[in-house]
Amino acid sequence: MSKVTLWILFLAALAYGCFCLFLYLRQRSLIYYPHSEVKTSELPSFWLDNEGQKLKVWRGTTESKNALLYFGGNAENVLQSLAELERIYPESSLYLMNYRGYGGSSGSPSETALFSDALALYDRVVSEHEEIIVMGRSLGTAVAVYLAAARPVKGMVLVTPYSSMVDLGRHYYPYLPVNPLLKDRFESSVLAPQIDIPVLTLVAEQDEIIPAKISERLISSFNQGVVEKVVIEGAYHNTIDNYPSYSSSIESFITRIQQERLK
Repeated sequence: MSKVTLWILFLAALAYGCFCLFLYLRQRSLIYYPHSEVKTSELPSFWLDNEGQKLKVWRGTTESKNALLYFGGNAENVLQSLAELERIYPESSLYLMNYRGYGGSSGSPSETALFSDALALYDRVVSEHEEIIVMGRSLGTAVAVYLAAARPVKGMVLVTPYSSMVDLGRHYYPYLPVNPLLKDRFESSVLAPQIDIPVLTLVAEQDEIIPAKISERLISSFNQGVVEKVVIEGAYHNTIDNYPSYSSSIESFITRIQQERLK
């Protein structure tokens, strides 16, 4: 092998290593997209203290014995989902938490932080409600799964779910050693077998962000009979809630949970 070839291989390996190092150091900026605080006196909110951080939590206007805890996507301003959620869950108290670094919440987002804050929110409100349902969208599905595995909840709704961040990373970066590089792994498929409550999964037929095989990998990880899967025809990742079957599927799911409670 000539010296020129060796130099070319060395430089290629060096460039590859530098790229891996860059992604390792910058990976959270590729996962989380915080938004600035929205200030309004028209809607109720409160501050949740956890681990020295202050988390802003939006509340719906309904006071009920039933509650919904909502965890949004990686770039979602959860306040923009409040009106739609109030329409879908008219008989529930709603809690929509801004992740650390999002919407006025202090700190920086990470898997450990999001999981800890979800538990703190649950522990803050559980005494005020008889039943709690958790709902997550995209990134937030992993937070919802973690909470459902750690605390008693009545049901769970997962919108555009994924099995793990490792699986997503391998899909987008098949040429990189994703497994050892990834800090925030969000391995929902590992926790899924621990969950024995009704679960509704809503999958966008044309999801361009989370491949169907990665959603299916999570769905198949739950125990048999736990999950109801609904594919929203024609929907993309960020348009799934524009379709009537999105809200009607959730409403039917909630009705079935309520009927089971009355039996």
